[in-house]
Amino acid sequence: MGSENKLIGFYNISKKYNNQVIVHNLNFNIKSGEFFVLIGPSGSGKTTILNMINRLVEPTNGRICIDLKDNKDYDLKKLRYSIGYVLQSYELFPNMNIAQNTGIKLRYSGMGLKSRKIKVKHLLDEVGLYYEKYANKMPSQLSGGEQQRVAIARALSTGNSIVLMDEPFSALDPISRNKMQELILKLHKKYKITIVFVTHDMNEAVKLGDRIAIVYNGNLQQVNTAEVIINNPKNKFVSSFFENYY
Repeated sequence: MGSENKLIGFYNISKKYNNQVIVHNLNFNIKSGEFFVLIGPSGSGKTTILNMINRLVEPTNGRICIDLKDNKDYDLKKLRYSIGYVLQSYELFPNMNIAQNTGIKLRYSGMGLKSRKIKVKHLLDEVGLYYEKYANKMPSQLSGGEQQRVAIARALSTGNSIVLMDEPFSALDPISRNKMQELILKLHKKYKITIVFVTHDMNEAVKLGDRIAIVYNGNLQQVNTAEVIINNPKNKFVSSFFENYY
């Protein structure tokens, strides 16, 4: 990663859909091991930015580098396999039990059943879903918060150094949401993974982010720590966006 220790770099990134600019000339870096939060109103381009990292969306212009290598130079299948991805909707397979859902990537990697079981047990224990109780349950038997724990365990299953999270807790009730925030902070600290996290909730952004990037109408408004942004907002939009923070 070089002396600058930059894991993910956006260089003059723009994205157009039908001549409409969704993301405009982004330049920023996400450091190795950082909890990096993208925040902004709905439709501001946050998810588009996130999905360009694992090439679910291709930029119209510019380059995205991972470990100083253009992400277009990676094998696409290997790139997506190496990046964890957690969505608001969990995306669990309804016909698979919890152990199978958690270990699906390990299965496709060729890991044997015995080794897979050991790994899955460890992962479920890590997210507070103990193997003996949850392994044979189906997704429909779990609460929303429990399903999201499975999704996080699956995202960590292949030892990924990068995990992308798109509004993962926004569908949860406040108590469950707080528990999930505490869990992901614990896992981030323990495994030193790089997390890129999309939210529209300023309190969540301030609680979780090492740094926060504020996006509005596809333009990057400010990137810094919560403390700097709150005390020294770069413009009126940033100031108004954080004025209700408490």
